[in-house]
Amino acid sequence: MHLLLAAKLAWKNSTNDPKRLIIRCAGITFAVVLMFMQTGFRNALFDSNVRAIEMIDCDIIIKNESRYTLSSGQSLQFDELLRSSGHVSVVDSQPLYIEVAGGLLRQQGKKARKIRVIGANPESPMFASYGVNELSSQLLQPGTAIADTKSKRMFKLNENSIRLQGESFGELAEKKIDLVGSFQLGIDFSNDGNLFMSPENFNRYFSYRGRGGEASRVIDYGLLKCEPGTNVKIAAREIQSLVGKHTRVLTKQKFLAAERSFWGKNTPIGLIFMVGTIIGFVVGMIICYQVLASDISDHLGEFATLKAMGYKPSFFASVVVFQALCLSLFSFLPGLLITLIAFQFINSITGLLMFLNFARGSVVLFLTVAMCVASGFIALRRLLTADPASLF
Repeated sequence: MHLLLAAKLAWKNSTNDPKRLIIRCAGITFAVVLMFMQTGFRNALFDSNVRAIEMIDCDIIIKNESRYTLSSGQSLQFDELLRSSGHVSVVDSQPLYIEVAGGLLRQQGKKARKIRVIGANPESPMFASYGVNELSSQLLQPGTAIADTKSKRMFKLNENSIRLQGESFGELAEKKIDLVGSFQLGIDFSNDGNLFMSPENFNRYFSYRGRGGEASRVIDYGLLKCEPGTNVKIAAREIQSLVGKHTRVLTKQKFLAAERSFWGKNTPIGLIFMVGTIIGFVVGMIICYQVLASDISDHLGEFATLKAMGYKPSFFASVVVFQALCLSLFSFLPGLLITLIAFQFINSITGLLMFLNFARGSVVLFLTVAMCVASGFIALRRLLTADPASLF
């Protein structure tokens, strides 16, 4: 009964003055948006940097043991992929080539800019999510590539990749390049844009990667697809015994987890965004404390009457907790709406992969509720320690 009364009192205290409620919630909404943006950029850091691999339909990835992140550059011999493909469970194996340092794209009359170039078999079902299978005939032509329309605007690939089909776009690594289509991948914190081409064309543009011009013998990753129903973890361990000691064999999920862990723990970027989330939480606590402390002061006489009537401290704690919950929900919903609009705007302007799902929204909701409830308990101390006689 007391709990229901506390909830009703908290609701009345929160909503009796709508204009004041809006002003109070505006400050907390700012903190909610700040936490959303910081966690959004942090998640974008992880999502964007693994997107190139995540879109590939494979089960196992082999790489050089020294390669610590996707674009770090330590290569692998094609022979290791051949050994791996000999495992009984492997039904398809494909090399993946990635060039960043030498990927200088020069549009006609413009300055050369560094772009990531991905080389892979456009006919393989592994790359169906890239949307390259239907463009395979064009990509197998010499000197051709397709452009990522989510590349930064400085490349002007969002329009030219379509408008200039059949014409010379410019130069890649000081050789003529023709764009024959487009795909969508997105940028990350290391790369401003992407091109996709066949292994044959990759070898033509970056022949210096291999001895005697055989760049195709030096790969960046080996991709393996296993038969349906295969225990991928066991298969990866068995394949590990088939390759050299400097080659690592990982399941796709383990590879993605390791990549996310690297960016989260071994780079300052992940830490910066985490600190930003903490700052947003602290700012929200301060604002919410001021709101609740002010409301308690405004109703101190009423609370004193209830205290003199014998209501226990647990009742007042319930009132403040319910009021904190009201403030958190009233502030979270507009903060969520603002965040969705901001994420969409950032996606369209920068090409950075920022999206919100239920799990990520739930984390910020939890932080918002915890922020407001914690502030409520701090603000409650004055009321619980006060003598009712001195409050009149």
